[in-house]
Amino acid sequence: MGGRSNRRKFKQIGTALHEMCQPLTTLQCTLEMAALNDTLEEYREATETGLAECRRLHEASQETEVEELEAGR
Repeated sequence: MGGRSNRRKFKQIGTALHEMCQPLTTLQCTLEMAALNDTLEEYREATETGLAECRRLHEASQETEVEELEAGR
């Protein structure tokens, strides 16, 4: 019974992380396209900051997924 419960939890975690990553990926692509416009330095800096945050969140979500899966061993 515990195995089934763990599988369900892992599936829920995986689904949640996947759903979180999709909008982050879209945002990252949008910001990357916007970063090509270098007419305003402040705009570029803000875009680069946004991209860095997207990468950080994406990496954190991947790490969380791995940690949760390893914790269930």
